[in-house]
Amino acid sequence: MITKTTVIKTLPIFIIWAIGLFLRCYRQSALLPFYYDQGRDAKMAMDIVALKNFPAIGPTTGINGLYLGPFWFYLITPGYFFGQGNPVIASYFITFLESLTIPLIFYLLKTYWRTNTAYVASFIWAFSHYLIRSSRWFSNPSPLPFFVLLLMIFLIKVFKDKKYYLLPWIALILGLSLQLEAASAIFFFPTILIFFILNFSQIKKIKFLIWLKSVLAFLVLLLPQLAFEIKNNFLISKNFIAFLTGRVNSDTGKSWAIPTINFLETRLIAYYQNFFSKLDTNVTQFSLLFLIIFLVGILFLVWKHRNNILIRLQLLWLFIPLLLLLFFVGNYGNLYDYYLTGFFPAFIILFSIIISLPKKLFFYLLLIIPTVIYFFKGTYIPLRNYLSAGIDGPETVVYGNEIQAVDFACKMNSETPGNYDVYVPPVIAHAYEYLFQWRQSKGLCPQFIEERNSNLYIVYEVDPPHPERLQNWFDKYKQDELIHEEFFGGVRVQQILRKQ
Repeated sequence: MITKTTVIKTLPIFIIWAIGLFLRCYRQSALLPFYYDQGRDAKMAMDIVALKNFPAIGPTTGINGLYLGPFWFYLITPGYFFGQGNPVIASYFITFLESLTIPLIFYLLKTYWRTNTAYVASFIWAFSHYLIRSSRWFSNPSPLPFFVLLLMIFLIKVFKDKKYYLLPWIALILGLSLQLEAASAIFFFPTILIFFILNFSQIKKIKFLIWLKSVLAFLVLLLPQLAFEIKNNFLISKNFIAFLTGRVNSDTGKSWAIPTINFLETRLIAYYQNFFSKLDTNVTQFSLLFLIIFLVGILFLVWKHRNNILIRLQLLWLFIPLLLLLFFVGNYGNLYDYYLTGFFPAFIILFSIIISLPKKLFFYLLLIIPTVIYFFKGTYIPLRNYLSAGIDGPETVVYGNEIQAVDFACKMNSETPGNYDVYVPPVIAHAYEYLFQWRQSKGLCPQFIEERNSNLYIVYEVDPPHPERLQNWFDKYKQDELIHEEFFGGVRVQQILRKQ
Protein backbone atom coordinates (compact mmCIF):
# COMPACT_ATOMS: atom_id res chain seq x y z
CA MET A 1 0.00 0.00 0.00
CA ILE A 2 1.34 3.43 -0.97
CA THR A 3 1.13 5.74 2.03
CA LYS A 4 1.31 9.51 2.23
CA THR A 5 4.74 9.22 3.87
CA THR A 6 6.00 7.12 0.95
CA VAL A 7 4.76 9.69 -1.55
CA ILE A 8 6.42 12.54 0.34
CA LYS A 9 9.71 10.64 0.52
CA THR A 10 9.75 9.68 -3.16
CA LEU A 11 8.39 12.94 -4.58
CA PRO A 12 11.74 14.83 -4.68
CA ILE A 13 13.59 12.12 -6.61
CA PHE A 14 10.58 11.68 -8.89
CA ILE A 15 10.68 15.42 -9.69
CA ILE A 16 14.44 15.30 -10.33
CA TRP A 17 13.98 12.29 -12.63
CA ALA A 18 10.99 13.84 -14.45
CA ILE A 19 12.87 17.08 -15.15
CA GLY A 20 15.96 15.12 -16.19
CA LEU A 21 13.85 13.06 -18.60
CA PHE A 22 12.23 16.21 -20.00
CA LEU A 23 15.63 17.77 -20.68
CA ARG A 24 16.64 14.59 -22.50
CA CYS A 25 13.54 14.64 -24.72
CA TYR A 26 12.87 18.35 -25.28
CA ARG A 27 13.06 19.29 -28.99
CA GLN A 28 14.47 15.89 -29.89
CA SER A 29 12.43 16.05 -33.10
CA ALA A 30 14.63 18.98 -34.15
CA LEU A 31 17.98 18.29 -32.47
CA LEU A 32 18.31 14.50 -32.77
CA PRO A 33 21.73 13.53 -34.15
CA PHE A 34 20.91 11.31 -37.12
CA TYR A 35 23.98 10.47 -39.10
CA TYR A 36 25.87 7.44 -40.41
CA ASP A 37 25.50 5.27 -37.27
CA GLN A 38 21.87 6.15 -36.63
CA GLY A 39 20.87 5.57 -40.27
CA ARG A 40 22.65 2.21 -40.34
CA ASP A 41 21.00 1.19 -37.06
CA ALA A 42 17.57 2.32 -38.27
CA LYS A 43 17.80 0.23 -41.44
CA MET A 44 18.82 -2.81 -39.40
CA ALA A 45 16.01 -2.31 -36.87
CA MET A 46 13.37 -2.01 -39.58
CA ASP A 47 14.71 -5.16 -41.23
CA ILE A 48 14.15 -6.93 -37.91
CA VAL A 49 10.65 -5.46 -37.65
CA ALA A 50 9.88 -6.69 -41.16
CA LEU A 51 11.37 -10.13 -40.28
CA LYS A 52 13.85 -9.75 -43.15
CA ASN A 53 17.05 -10.06 -41.15
CA PHE A 54 18.13 -11.17 -37.68
CA PRO A 55 21.71 -9.95 -37.27
CA ALA A 56 24.29 -12.06 -35.46
CA ILE A 57 26.75 -9.19 -35.03
CA GLY A 58 26.24 -5.59 -34.10
CA PRO A 59 27.73 -2.19 -34.94
CA THR A 60 31.34 -1.74 -35.92
CA THR A 61 33.78 -0.42 -33.36
CA GLY A 62 36.53 2.12 -33.89
CA ILE A 63 38.90 -0.82 -34.42
CA ASN A 64 39.26 -2.23 -37.92
CA GLY A 65 37.43 -5.53 -38.29
CA LEU A 66 35.94 -5.60 -34.78
CA TYR A 67 32.19 -5.70 -34.22
CA LEU A 68 30.02 -5.50 -31.14
CA GLY A 69 27.32 -8.05 -30.42
CA PRO A 70 23.84 -7.52 -31.92
CA PHE A 71 22.10 -6.51 -28.68
CA TRP A 72 21.96 -2.81 -29.65
CA PHE A 73 20.05 -3.54 -32.85
CA TYR A 74 17.45 -5.57 -30.96
CA LEU A 75 17.27 -3.01 -28.16
CA ILE A 76 16.22 -0.19 -30.51
CA THR A 77 13.84 -2.37 -32.53
CA PRO A 78 10.80 -1.94 -30.17
CA GLY A 79 11.19 1.84 -30.48
CA TYR A 80 11.11 1.64 -34.25
CA PHE A 81 8.22 -0.84 -34.16
CA PHE A 82 5.98 1.28 -31.94
CA GLY A 83 7.14 4.48 -33.63
CA GLN A 84 6.34 3.00 -37.05
CA GLY A 85 9.84 3.78 -38.25
CA ASN A 86 10.09 7.27 -36.72
CA PRO A 87 13.68 7.75 -35.45
CA VAL A 88 12.57 10.36 -32.91
CA ILE A 89 10.10 7.98 -31.26
CA ALA A 90 12.73 5.24 -31.27
CA SER A 91 15.24 7.59 -29.62
CA TYR A 92 12.78 8.33 -26.81
CA PHE A 93 12.92 4.68 -25.81
CA ILE A 94 16.72 4.77 -25.37
CA THR A 95 16.56 8.18 -23.70
CA PHE A 96 14.02 6.87 -21.20
CA LEU A 97 16.24 3.86 -20.47
CA GLU A 98 19.26 6.07 -19.81
CA SER A 99 17.19 8.43 -17.65
CA LEU A 100 16.52 5.53 -15.26
CA THR A 101 20.14 5.95 -14.20
CA ILE A 102 18.89 8.90 -12.12
CA PRO A 103 16.62 6.91 -9.74
CA LEU A 104 19.04 3.98 -9.78
CA ILE A 105 21.96 6.12 -8.61
CA PHE A 106 19.67 7.54 -5.95
CA TYR A 107 18.62 4.06 -4.79
CA LEU A 108 22.22 2.81 -4.65
CA LEU A 109 23.48 5.68 -2.50
CA LYS A 110 20.37 5.95 -0.32
CA THR A 111 20.48 2.23 0.45
CA TYR A 112 24.22 1.80 0.98
CA TRP A 113 25.47 5.28 1.97
CA ARG A 114 23.45 8.43 2.81
CA THR A 115 20.24 10.00 1.53
CA ASN A 116 21.74 13.48 1.13
CA THR A 117 24.53 12.05 -1.04
CA ALA A 118 21.92 10.20 -3.09
CA TYR A 119 20.21 13.50 -3.89
CA VAL A 120 23.49 15.17 -4.84
CA ALA A 121 24.49 12.39 -7.25
CA SER A 122 21.05 12.06 -8.85
CA PHE A 123 20.88 15.86 -9.25
CA ILE A 124 24.27 15.98 -10.99
CA TRP A 125 23.39 13.09 -13.28
CA ALA A 126 19.99 14.57 -14.14
CA PHE A 127 21.25 18.03 -15.08
CA SER A 128 24.80 17.58 -16.39
CA HIS A 129 25.02 19.09 -19.87
CA TYR A 130 27.26 16.39 -21.29
CA LEU A 131 25.35 13.53 -19.68
CA ILE A 132 22.14 14.91 -21.17
CA ARG A 133 23.83 15.17 -24.57
CA SER A 134 25.10 11.60 -24.23
CA SER A 135 21.57 10.38 -23.50
CA ARG A 136 20.27 12.20 -26.59
CA TRP A 137 23.04 10.84 -28.79
CA PHE A 138 21.01 7.74 -29.73
CA SER A 139 24.04 5.53 -30.18
CA ASN A 140 25.03 2.22 -28.62
CA PRO A 141 27.00 3.70 -25.66
CA SER A 142 24.00 5.85 -24.61
CA PRO A 143 22.19 3.29 -22.39
CA LEU A 144 25.38 1.83 -20.88
CA PRO A 145 25.18 3.84 -17.59
CA PHE A 146 21.78 2.25 -16.88
CA PHE A 147 23.30 -1.23 -17.13
CA VAL A 148 26.35 -0.15 -15.10
CA LEU A 149 24.11 0.95 -12.22
CA LEU A 150 22.25 -2.37 -12.36
CA LEU A 151 25.59 -4.19 -12.21
CA MET A 152 26.72 -2.15 -9.20
CA ILE A 153 23.46 -2.67 -7.32
CA PHE A 154 23.36 -6.41 -7.97
CA LEU A 155 27.03 -6.87 -7.06
CA ILE A 156 26.50 -5.22 -3.69
CA LYS A 157 23.31 -7.17 -3.09
CA VAL A 158 25.15 -10.43 -3.76
CA PHE A 159 28.13 -9.74 -1.53
CA LYS A 160 26.57 -7.59 1.20
CA ASP A 161 22.95 -8.71 1.31
CA LYS A 162 23.83 -12.33 0.40
CA LYS A 163 21.29 -12.45 -2.43
CA TYR A 164 23.31 -14.99 -4.37
CA TYR A 165 20.48 -15.74 -6.79
CA LEU A 166 21.29 -12.41 -8.51
CA LEU A 167 24.65 -13.68 -9.76
CA PRO A 168 23.25 -14.99 -13.09
CA TRP A 169 21.71 -11.56 -13.64
CA ILE A 170 25.14 -9.99 -13.12
CA ALA A 171 26.56 -12.31 -15.79
CA LEU A 172 23.70 -11.46 -18.15
CA ILE A 173 24.03 -7.69 -17.69
CA LEU A 174 27.81 -7.92 -18.04
CA GLY A 175 27.38 -9.71 -21.35
CA LEU A 176 24.88 -7.14 -22.59
CA SER A 177 27.15 -4.27 -21.53
CA LEU A 178 30.00 -5.77 -23.53
CA GLN A 179 27.76 -5.57 -26.60
CA LEU A 180 27.02 -1.88 -26.06
CA GLU A 181 30.48 -0.38 -25.70
CA ALA A 182 33.46 -2.70 -25.73
CA ALA A 183 36.05 -0.03 -24.85
CA SER A 184 34.32 0.47 -21.48
CA ALA A 185 32.90 -2.95 -20.77
CA ILE A 186 36.11 -4.88 -21.47
CA PHE A 187 37.49 -3.31 -18.29
CA PHE A 188 34.51 -4.49 -16.25
CA PHE A 189 36.08 -7.97 -16.25
CA PRO A 190 39.27 -7.16 -14.28
CA THR A 191 37.30 -4.83 -12.02
CA ILE A 192 34.69 -7.45 -11.14
CA LEU A 193 37.37 -10.15 -10.82
CA ILE A 194 39.30 -8.10 -8.24
CA PHE A 195 36.03 -7.28 -6.46
CA PHE A 196 35.26 -11.02 -6.29
CA ILE A 197 38.73 -11.77 -4.91
CA LEU A 198 38.35 -9.10 -2.21
CA ASN A 199 35.05 -10.72 -1.22
CA PHE A 200 36.31 -14.29 -1.48
CA SER A 201 34.72 -15.36 1.80
CA GLN A 202 31.28 -14.79 0.25
CA ILE A 203 32.14 -16.58 -2.99
CA LYS A 204 32.62 -19.86 -1.13
CA LYS A 205 28.97 -19.70 -0.06
CA ILE A 206 27.58 -19.54 -3.60
CA LYS A 207 26.20 -22.87 -4.75
CA PHE A 208 27.50 -24.62 -7.86
CA LEU A 209 24.11 -24.43 -9.59
CA ILE A 210 24.14 -20.62 -9.33
CA TRP A 211 27.64 -20.50 -10.83
CA LEU A 212 26.49 -22.78 -13.64
CA LYS A 213 23.47 -20.58 -14.38
CA SER A 214 25.76 -17.54 -14.40
CA VAL A 215 28.18 -19.08 -16.89
CA LEU A 216 25.31 -20.18 -19.14
CA ALA A 217 23.68 -16.72 -18.92
CA PHE A 218 26.90 -15.14 -20.19
CA LEU A 219 27.67 -17.76 -22.83
CA VAL A 220 24.19 -17.79 -24.35
CA LEU A 221 24.72 -14.14 -25.38
CA LEU A 222 27.78 -15.19 -27.36
CA LEU A 223 25.95 -17.77 -29.50
CA PRO A 224 25.05 -15.38 -32.38
CA GLN A 225 28.61 -14.08 -32.54
CA LEU A 226 29.98 -17.62 -32.31
CA ALA A 227 27.84 -18.58 -35.29
CA PHE A 228 29.18 -15.58 -37.20
CA GLU A 229 32.76 -16.49 -36.22
CA ILE A 230 32.42 -20.09 -37.39
CA LYS A 231 30.84 -18.96 -40.65
CA ASN A 232 33.57 -16.36 -41.28
CA ASN A 233 36.63 -18.35 -40.18
CA PHE A 234 36.87 -16.54 -36.80
CA LEU A 235 37.36 -13.14 -38.43
CA ILE A 236 36.59 -11.04 -35.34
CA SER A 237 38.82 -13.15 -33.08
CA LYS A 238 41.74 -12.77 -35.46
CA ASN A 239 41.23 -9.02 -35.69
CA PHE A 240 40.93 -8.75 -31.91
CA ILE A 241 44.22 -10.60 -31.40
CA ALA A 242 45.81 -8.42 -34.08
CA PHE A 243 44.57 -5.33 -32.24
CA LEU A 244 45.89 -6.51 -28.84
CA THR A 245 49.28 -7.26 -30.36
CA GLY A 246 49.49 -3.93 -32.16
CA ARG A 247 49.15 -5.20 -35.73
CA VAL A 248 46.11 -2.99 -36.45
CA ASN A 249 45.23 0.56 -35.36
CA SER A 250 48.75 1.25 -34.22
CA ASP A 251 51.58 3.47 -35.44
CA THR A 252 54.14 1.85 -33.13
CA GLY A 253 53.32 -1.83 -33.66
CA LYS A 254 52.28 -2.07 -30.01
CA SER A 255 49.00 -1.86 -28.16
CA TRP A 256 50.49 -2.11 -24.66
CA ALA A 257 53.70 -0.47 -23.49
CA ILE A 258 55.39 1.25 -20.58
CA PRO A 259 54.12 4.83 -21.02
CA THR A 260 56.46 7.69 -21.75
CA ILE A 261 56.30 10.89 -19.72
CA ASN A 262 54.63 12.71 -22.62
CA PHE A 263 52.06 9.94 -23.03
CA LEU A 264 51.29 9.95 -19.28
CA GLU A 265 50.84 13.70 -19.31
CA THR A 266 48.51 13.56 -22.33
CA ARG A 267 46.43 10.73 -20.89
CA LEU A 268 46.09 12.26 -17.42
CA ILE A 269 44.98 15.56 -18.94
CA ALA A 270 42.44 13.60 -21.01
CA TYR A 271 41.14 11.94 -17.82
CA TYR A 272 40.77 15.32 -16.16
CA GLN A 273 38.96 16.91 -19.09
CA ASN A 274 36.70 13.94 -19.83
CA PHE A 275 35.52 13.49 -16.25
CA PHE A 276 35.29 17.07 -15.04
CA SER A 277 33.51 18.18 -18.21
CA LYS A 278 30.53 16.33 -16.72
CA LEU A 279 30.51 19.00 -14.01
CA ASP A 280 31.88 22.03 -15.85
CA THR A 281 31.17 21.81 -19.57
CA ASN A 282 34.23 23.78 -20.70
CA VAL A 283 36.52 22.71 -17.82
CA THR A 284 37.64 26.11 -16.54
CA GLN A 285 40.51 26.75 -14.16
CA PHE A 286 37.97 26.62 -11.34
CA SER A 287 37.76 22.88 -12.03
CA LEU A 288 41.31 22.48 -10.72
CA LEU A 289 40.10 23.33 -7.21
CA PHE A 290 37.51 20.55 -7.41
CA LEU A 291 40.12 18.19 -8.84
CA ILE A 292 42.20 18.78 -5.72
CA ILE A 293 39.15 18.28 -3.48
CA PHE A 294 38.35 15.07 -5.37
CA LEU A 295 41.87 13.64 -5.08
CA VAL A 296 42.15 14.51 -1.37
CA GLY A 297 38.72 13.00 -0.85
CA ILE A 298 39.78 9.79 -2.61
CA LEU A 299 42.76 9.46 -0.27
CA PHE A 300 40.44 9.98 2.71
CA LEU A 301 38.02 7.31 1.45
CA VAL A 302 40.87 4.85 0.95
CA TRP A 303 42.11 5.58 4.48
CA LYS A 304 38.82 5.60 6.37
CA HIS A 305 36.24 3.72 4.29
CA ARG A 306 38.15 1.21 2.15
CA ASN A 307 36.31 -1.68 3.81
CA ASN A 308 32.89 -0.25 2.97
CA ILE A 309 31.63 -2.40 0.11
CA LEU A 310 30.10 0.55 -1.80
CA ILE A 311 33.29 2.62 -1.57
CA ARG A 312 35.43 -0.37 -2.49
CA LEU A 313 33.36 -1.11 -5.59
CA GLN A 314 33.36 2.52 -6.77
CA LEU A 315 37.11 2.89 -6.30
CA LEU A 316 37.76 -0.28 -8.24
CA TRP A 317 35.25 0.62 -10.96
CA LEU A 318 36.89 3.97 -11.63
CA PHE A 319 40.59 3.43 -11.00
CA ILE A 320 41.31 -0.10 -12.28
CA PRO A 321 40.37 0.86 -15.88
CA LEU A 322 42.16 4.22 -15.64
CA LEU A 323 45.30 2.50 -14.39
CA LEU A 324 45.22 -0.08 -17.19
CA LEU A 325 44.57 2.60 -19.81
CA LEU A 326 47.85 4.28 -18.83
CA PHE A 327 49.59 1.31 -20.48
CA PHE A 328 47.29 1.12 -23.49
CA VAL A 329 48.93 2.85 -26.45
CA GLY A 330 46.90 1.19 -29.21
CA ASN A 331 44.20 2.77 -31.39
CA TYR A 332 46.81 5.36 -32.41
CA GLY A 333 46.88 6.63 -28.83
CA ASN A 334 43.31 7.94 -29.03
CA LEU A 335 41.08 8.05 -25.96
CA TYR A 336 37.65 9.32 -26.94
CA ASP A 337 35.15 10.57 -24.38
CA TYR A 338 32.64 7.80 -25.02
CA TYR A 339 35.30 5.14 -24.28
CA LEU A 340 34.85 6.15 -20.63
CA THR A 341 31.03 6.01 -20.60
CA GLY A 342 31.00 2.96 -18.33
CA PHE A 343 33.11 4.73 -15.70
CA PHE A 344 31.20 8.02 -15.46
CA PRO A 345 28.72 6.63 -12.87
CA ALA A 346 31.57 5.74 -10.50
CA PHE A 347 33.06 9.21 -10.90
CA ILE A 348 29.76 10.97 -10.19
CA ILE A 349 29.10 8.71 -7.19
CA LEU A 350 32.57 9.24 -5.71
CA PHE A 351 32.48 12.99 -6.34
CA SER A 352 29.06 13.23 -4.65
CA ILE A 353 30.24 11.18 -1.69
CA ILE A 354 33.31 13.37 -1.22
CA ILE A 355 31.55 16.74 -1.33
CA SER A 356 28.86 15.51 1.07
CA LEU A 357 31.26 13.85 3.53
CA PRO A 358 31.24 16.49 6.33
CA LYS A 359 28.63 15.81 9.02
CA LYS A 360 28.88 19.24 10.63
CA LEU A 361 26.56 21.69 8.91
CA PHE A 362 29.12 24.47 8.51
CA PHE A 363 31.70 22.30 6.71
CA TYR A 364 28.97 20.55 4.74
CA LEU A 365 27.65 23.86 3.39
CA LEU A 366 31.23 25.00 2.78
CA LEU A 367 31.58 22.23 0.21
CA ILE A 368 28.03 21.88 -1.11
CA ILE A 369 27.24 25.54 -1.84
CA PRO A 370 30.38 26.23 -3.97
CA THR A 371 29.80 22.91 -5.74
CA VAL A 372 26.23 23.84 -6.65
CA ILE A 373 27.43 27.23 -7.95
CA TYR A 374 30.28 25.56 -9.85
CA PHE A 375 27.98 22.96 -11.39
CA PHE A 376 25.19 25.42 -12.22
CA LYS A 377 27.62 27.93 -13.75
CA GLY A 378 29.34 25.28 -15.87
CA THR A 379 26.17 23.53 -17.05
CA TYR A 380 23.21 25.90 -17.25
CA ILE A 381 24.31 28.26 -20.04
CA PRO A 382 25.70 25.57 -22.41
CA LEU A 383 22.62 23.42 -21.84
CA ARG A 384 20.24 26.34 -22.37
CA ASN A 385 22.04 27.32 -25.56
CA TYR A 386 21.94 23.77 -26.87
CA LEU A 387 18.25 23.16 -26.15
CA SER A 388 17.20 26.50 -27.62
CA ALA A 389 19.48 26.35 -30.67
CA GLY A 390 17.95 26.83 -34.08
CA ILE A 391 18.46 24.35 -36.88
CA ASP A 392 18.95 26.89 -39.67
CA GLY A 393 22.61 27.68 -39.02
CA PRO A 394 24.75 27.47 -42.18
CA GLU A 395 26.65 24.44 -40.85
CA THR A 396 23.93 22.86 -38.70
CA VAL A 397 23.06 19.29 -39.59
CA VAL A 398 20.50 17.55 -37.38
CA TYR A 399 17.40 15.47 -37.89
CA GLY A 400 15.19 18.57 -38.04
CA ASN A 401 16.72 19.98 -41.21
CA GLU A 402 17.57 16.57 -42.67
CA ILE A 403 13.89 15.59 -42.71
CA GLN A 404 12.98 19.02 -44.10
CA ALA A 405 15.39 18.47 -46.98
CA VAL A 406 14.10 14.96 -47.62
CA ASP A 407 10.47 16.12 -47.58
CA PHE A 408 11.28 18.98 -49.94
CA ALA A 409 13.00 16.62 -52.38
CA CYS A 410 9.99 14.30 -52.17
CA LYS A 411 7.61 17.19 -52.87
CA MET A 412 9.65 18.27 -55.89
CA ASN A 413 9.78 14.68 -57.14
CA SER A 414 5.99 14.43 -56.96
CA GLU A 415 5.75 17.44 -59.29
CA THR A 416 8.62 16.54 -61.63
CA PRO A 417 9.73 12.91 -61.31
CA GLY A 418 13.45 12.18 -61.37
CA ASN A 419 16.15 10.33 -59.50
CA TYR A 420 18.32 11.53 -56.61
CA ASP A 421 21.86 11.56 -55.32
CA VAL A 422 23.26 12.31 -51.86
CA TYR A 423 26.55 13.61 -50.47
CA VAL A 424 27.42 13.41 -46.78
CA PRO A 425 30.73 13.35 -44.97
CA PRO A 426 32.11 10.66 -44.86
CA VAL A 427 30.26 9.81 -48.08
CA ILE A 428 28.11 6.92 -46.76
CA ALA A 429 24.54 8.23 -46.77
CA HIS A 430 22.80 5.68 -44.52
CA ALA A 431 20.74 8.41 -42.81
CA TYR A 432 19.20 9.78 -46.01
CA GLU A 433 18.73 6.35 -47.53
CA TYR A 434 16.69 5.41 -44.48
CA LEU A 435 14.71 8.66 -44.38
CA PHE A 436 13.73 8.38 -48.05
CA GLN A 437 12.73 4.73 -47.59
CA TRP A 438 10.73 5.55 -44.46
CA ARG A 439 8.89 8.44 -46.10
CA GLN A 440 8.09 6.25 -49.11
CA SER A 441 6.80 3.44 -46.87
CA LYS A 442 4.41 5.93 -45.23
CA GLY A 443 3.13 7.14 -48.60
CA LEU A 444 4.69 10.57 -48.05
CA CYS A 445 7.16 10.38 -50.90
CA PRO A 446 6.69 9.05 -54.44
CA GLN A 447 9.24 6.57 -55.69
CA PHE A 448 12.20 8.17 -57.41
CA ILE A 449 13.04 6.99 -60.91
CA GLU A 450 15.89 4.53 -60.59
CA GLU A 451 17.32 4.91 -64.07
CA ARG A 452 19.10 8.09 -65.04
CA ASN A 453 16.94 10.74 -66.66
CA SER A 454 17.21 14.47 -67.25
CA ASN A 455 15.86 15.46 -63.84
CA LEU A 456 18.00 14.97 -60.74
CA TYR A 457 17.58 15.97 -57.09
CA ILE A 458 20.76 16.41 -55.09
CA VAL A 459 20.70 16.37 -51.29
CA TYR A 460 24.03 17.34 -49.80
CA GLU A 461 25.52 18.41 -46.48
CA VAL A 462 28.09 21.16 -46.16
CA ASP A 463 31.58 19.86 -45.41
CA PRO A 464 33.58 22.72 -43.80
CA PRO A 465 36.59 20.57 -42.83
CA HIS A 466 36.95 19.23 -46.38
CA PRO A 467 35.25 21.50 -48.91
CA GLU A 468 37.47 20.01 -51.62
CA ARG A 469 35.75 16.63 -51.16
CA LEU A 470 32.35 18.20 -51.70
CA GLN A 471 33.66 20.08 -54.72
CA ASN A 472 35.18 16.93 -56.20
CA TRP A 473 31.83 15.20 -55.79
CA PHE A 474 30.06 18.11 -57.50
CA ASP A 475 32.48 18.04 -60.44
CA LYS A 476 30.54 15.21 -62.04
CA TYR A 477 27.57 17.60 -62.39
CA LYS A 478 29.48 20.70 -63.51
CA GLN A 479 28.17 20.43 -67.07
CA ASP A 480 24.55 20.27 -65.90
CA GLU A 481 22.09 23.12 -65.36
CA LEU A 482 21.03 24.19 -61.87
CA ILE A 483 17.26 24.76 -61.87
CA HIS A 484 16.57 25.41 -58.19
CA GLU A 485 18.34 25.27 -54.82
CA GLU A 486 16.84 25.27 -51.33
CA PHE A 487 18.71 25.75 -48.05
CA PHE A 488 17.86 23.92 -44.80
CA GLY A 489 20.64 24.95 -42.48
CA GLY A 490 23.67 22.84 -43.33
CA VAL A 491 21.62 20.60 -45.63
CA ARG A 492 20.91 21.74 -49.20
CA VAL A 493 18.68 20.45 -51.98
CA GLN A 494 19.32 21.14 -55.67
CA GLN A 495 17.22 20.36 -58.70
CA ILE A 496 19.49 19.80 -61.67
CA LEU A 497 18.71 19.36 -65.35
CA ARG A 498 21.04 16.69 -66.69
CA LYS A 499 22.51 17.23 -70.13
CA GLN A 500 22.15 14.06 -72.13
